[in-house]
Amino acid sequence: MAEAASIVQEGVDRVRAAFGSLEDEFGRVQRRVRARRRDLEKSLRSGRKDLEKRTRKLRSEVLSSPTLKRLETLRKDVQQQVAGAADNLLRLLQIASRSDVERIDRKLSQLSRKLREIEEARESRAARTHVESASA
Repeated sequence: MAEAASIVQEGVDRVRAAFGSLEDEFGRVQRRVRARRRDLEKSLRSGRKDLEKRTRKLRSEVLSSPTLKRLETLRKDVQQQVAGAADNLLRLLQIASRSDVERIDRKLSQLSRKLREIEEARESRAARTHVESASA
């Protein structure tokens, strides 16, 4: 019986030793994973900074390029030519442009205001004349 207890105890000791070595191995793996994660994070930060730096440089090169400036000048010229052609077409078709309509609308508003003032003045004179003839 002592022999069986000794075999069982030996088995328990082996399991504990294996479990202890597993804990040690697991700790080593965790440390390696943490170290690898820190290295990857550092590498990614460095790569991101480098990419941002290159992107800023490329952007400034593109924005200051003579080709882009020339394209912007051409775009403005084309825009002016299209606007001029549209105005000419509207004149040929005898259609008022938006600016013409807005100018006419402002003028009509001014004339309406003046007409209202004249009508109000006429009504007040008529009322005074009516009051004067009634009191006489």
